[in-house]
Amino acid sequence: MLAGVVAALAAVSVLGSCVSSPESGGLGVKDAGSQQACAGVQTITASARTMGAQKLRANLGQIYQAAMSSENALIKARALALYADATVMASGGQSPTLADDLQAMTQACAGQA
Repeated sequence: MLAGVVAALAAVSVLGSCVSSPESGGLGVKDAGSQQACAGVQTITASARTMGAQKLRANLGQIYQAAMSSENALIKARALALYADATVMASGGQSPTLADDLQAMTQACAGQA
């Protein structure tokens, strides 16, 4: 499972360095899937610290599912990283990157990443 988290974070790093263009896998696309995922992240960001690990994972799972329906590769990668964080936490581990990943997703949603 840790290998999957590392792979997800590596994908996020690679995709985060890309620029928006038709050849970049839809980076910058604001379609229904990315809009739904971004709306979910806004809700989660305010309450993530007080939410239990299982509930956080369930909510981030919904965001992940919405993101997977998007053409925006960056939103997909950011949502995957968040879901990986929540999965680690739900299995009893710690995820020191959760706050950073939430910020990165928020920035991606705002078109800053």
